[in-house]
Amino acid sequence: MKRHWIPPLGLAFGQLSHGLSWILALWIATRAGIAFVSPAEIAWIHLVALGWLTMTALSILLHAIPAFVEVRWRYEGVARTALYLFALSVATFVAAFLWSPRTIFISAIVLGVALTIYLTTAWSTLAPAFRSPERIDRAVARAFAITLLMLFLAMLLGMASASIFSASNVPAWITHLPPAHAGIALFGWLTLLVYGVSARTLRPITGNRSKRPLLHVISGSATLLGALLLASGLAATIAWLTWIGASFIAVGATAYVVDVGAILSGATVTYRPPQYFISAGVVWLIVALAFGAGTLSGQPWHAAFVFVMLAGWAGQMVNGHIFHIGVRLIATIYRGDEDETEPSELLDPLRPWLAFATMQLAITFVAIGLLSANAIVAAGGAALGFIGWLFVISSLASARRRALAG
Repeated sequence: MKRHWIPPLGLAFGQLSHGLSWILALWIATRAGIAFVSPAEIAWIHLVALGWLTMTALSILLHAIPAFVEVRWRYEGVARTALYLFALSVATFVAAFLWSPRTIFISAIVLGVALTIYLTTAWSTLAPAFRSPERIDRAVARAFAITLLMLFLAMLLGMASASIFSASNVPAWITHLPPAHAGIALFGWLTLLVYGVSARTLRPITGNRSKRPLLHVISGSATLLGALLLASGLAATIAWLTWIGASFIAVGATAYVVDVGAILSGATVTYRPPQYFISAGVVWLIVALAFGAGTLSGQPWHAAFVFVMLAGWAGQMVNGHIFHIGVRLIATIYRGDEDETEPSELLDPLRPWLAFATMQLAITFVAIGLLSANAIVAAGGAALGFIGWLFVISSLASARRRALAG
């Protein structure tokens, strides 16, 4: 069976999780309101963070790592098989939160095994690049390795946290780990990954590149240090350490926003939907950090912070990339690996814009509903989100038809 440069089933599972997340959010809002503290709310978080965002990221990394550091993926068949096991374990893990809390810890172990297998092949692939004569290749390889290490750390903290749901007696220190797990997952893994990958992917999306390498270094370094300090402060319940970590994260985000703003303002590619999704993601990052600061200050904004970080910041960045790299994958599947058709030639001129507008309205309404504890507003936002997802899928289906038509 032919291997495509990005596993299509990985992106398909990510999009399926994306769509189901809006249905689950609607069910939560109409069933019992929203607080992000019950098993159902935690199921939503992991459906998005693992099923949509991480699955999409790991699928794209199978292409990005070899392309960025000029190495050949070692044990690629094992890595691709691990992705399928990861998809199955994510589904089982999310289902456990909804219907079988006693199996949460077992599901977390299976998920951890699948992820460890994938990460082992990734680190093995990156190892030769650490000795590359090219300084940039060595730096990129280190950045990837560290980011994947943050994913591994988030996984370990998550597995420990999962034991809370399955054991009658757990040590007190374990009950402090879920916030640390969230801090590493949101900033050490997802945010740091987006910072690193977008440094390269924004070039074909915008036709422009960063002219401020120092900002890229600051964004990555400050966010990595900030995520570790934030997680440590949350786990140890040390407020001043938590604030120091959050401050470093804010510095990293500021550097990233300035850098990406300059790239987008100088874009030469005239196809705008992916660029607008990325712009929206950056705006949602700023909003999420404001919610995060409010949460640390004692405001009841935790649910809005988590939602906007996942669906707003990381989610819209993924949407922007799906409308570029996802469409490029469709083109090569149906027209051959050497095809260079631009996404704008395959995408419908209207539906991507409808997807963009509907998604931003959805996130806005859900965030308002969470901030005001208004389940009706949140439910309306979730319904809009599902409609926006249908526009995304419809756009990709239209691209597939055009690719088939030649």
